[in-house]
Amino acid sequence: MLKRKIWYKILCSMLVIMILNSFSLNRTGDGEYKINEPSERVSLALPNSTQLHLEANGLLLHKTTSSYKTYIRSMDQKTVYNLFEDGENMGSIKVTVREIDNGDFFIFTQLKNKSSKGCSATISYPISGNVRYDLIDFERQEIQHEHDNVSGIDPTTYPIGLLKVKENENLVTNMMISRNYVTKELIKKYENGDKSVVRELTSENKSLELNKGNKGLTVTLPLHSVGNDLSENWMLVSQEPLFKKEQALDEWISQSTKHYKETNKWYTAEGPYTKLPWSIEPETKLGYGRNLVRVQDRKALNYFETTQERYFYDLLLNSVANLFIFQEDKKGLWETEYTSTWLKKDYGINAPYIDTRHNEKIALFLKETGDMLDIKELKNSTIIYADFLVNQAKNGNIIEVPKGGYLVTDYYSPLQTKKTHVSLNHALGEMNFLLETYQQTKEESYLDVARNMRRGVENIGEKWLRENGDVWYQVNGDFTFEGTDYPLLTLEDLLKSQQSWEAVGEKRSEIFDRLIRSKAQYLVESKQEILRPVANSLINQGFGDIIEGYNNIPKF
Repeated sequence: MLKRKIWYKILCSMLVIMILNSFSLNRTGDGEYKINEPSERVSLALPNSTQLHLEANGLLLHKTTSSYKTYIRSMDQKTVYNLFEDGENMGSIKVTVREIDNGDFFIFTQLKNKSSKGCSATISYPISGNVRYDLIDFERQEIQHEHDNVSGIDPTTYPIGLLKVKENENLVTNMMISRNYVTKELIKKYENGDKSVVRELTSENKSLELNKGNKGLTVTLPLHSVGNDLSENWMLVSQEPLFKKEQALDEWISQSTKHYKETNKWYTAEGPYTKLPWSIEPETKLGYGRNLVRVQDRKALNYFETTQERYFYDLLLNSVANLFIFQEDKKGLWETEYTSTWLKKDYGINAPYIDTRHNEKIALFLKETGDMLDIKELKNSTIIYADFLVNQAKNGNIIEVPKGGYLVTDYYSPLQTKKTHVSLNHALGEMNFLLETYQQTKEESYLDVARNMRRGVENIGEKWLRENGDVWYQVNGDFTFEGTDYPLLTLEDLLKSQQSWEAVGEKRSEIFDRLIRSKAQYLVESKQEILRPVANSLINQGFGDIIEGYNNIPKF
């Protein structure tokens, strides 16, 4: 009986190979065809002429597709291999190599296990020569994973670290190496064909093998799977130093640890995944998704501007590619791809929908990137979103303030059952965005909507203030207030708005100054951290007395 089962497995394996071979003929240069047979180990050519080796333990790999796509200053080569065991298709492995215009490249790897059985695979990157290496581990101190009232606990951390490989004191390779992320994809489908997509985190694994032999060093990253899941990792490879200044690297490691929830570390070929609130559908306490605020990598933009380090340049171009991958063929705006249960309950909105603040941040990010790197295609990125805000006002998707002015609502979906609320940070952000676009284009409709939004905020006045001195998060259509405001975001928006109005030749808002003073005093009294750029803005705009002698202001 046992022999019969063994022979059955052998026959199944032979049969699947015969079937696959019949569909896997690669044409060679002389017009002949070569059979592309499944194998236990395959190799993939990389931009620097190195061969990346891919192996699935106990499974056969069969290349199915390979494609190229060009983005702004980067290009993707995507290769997909199907996985087979005893003739059964177990899933696939996708390898995406994203080459940046400076010669550096990302390697994004995803194992998709369709079966209920666990499996594993490895990607190996060989570095030949008489080399020595140094791994700068990011795990210098333990992260305190504190509970957040909105999103719970985020157990993710940071990349494994930066690998420096040298031969005779000359740098051969610099590599930033990620951890391995294992998740289950959760999808909620709606009657109209829409869907909400989130990931449920199973584990984050610190898995890396560095094997040094006579021929050189082999860097191996495992892909673990427990069944019916996705397993992913990434690495960034360069033949130049990713960080020239040790201080910049030390600061980045420190900030990645301190602000681990706000720092991207789990990158994929389609964008970074970050912790989502508990109020999502499908429901899970460990939900992760492509949050549009984080798909646009503002931290990379800011750090590249101040340090000019190669690593942040690579992250910046990677973010630009991810934004257009996320958008696909939907031109103009970016739609959130997961449902917020409170938006669904209060306003009948499910994914996909337009979040005004997210689109504002993306438009500004793309424009600033275009200006900084002199990328013509990105310099006018603000106009599409500015036109959207003007149209929202024309179409009445606003809250009108009785004493004059109005506020554009925070969210929009053609399926919503009623208008949404307006949060103060959204209103200020949109107003600032319109003023900036007006300066760029001199289009009067942008200035007109911005003025109406200013009047709306001002005519609500000190009702924005809570008893403790903080500001309310949102105003509802019936002019009730609710919600705890962000620690710094709205304060930053208020400070920026005063500068924006002065830049177009108008006076500072007295109401805005009262809100700024009250909010800043609340932060000091409650002993909350005030970041250095915010502190500098407070000082420059005449509020330095509030933070004089205040110690909770970090250096960076």
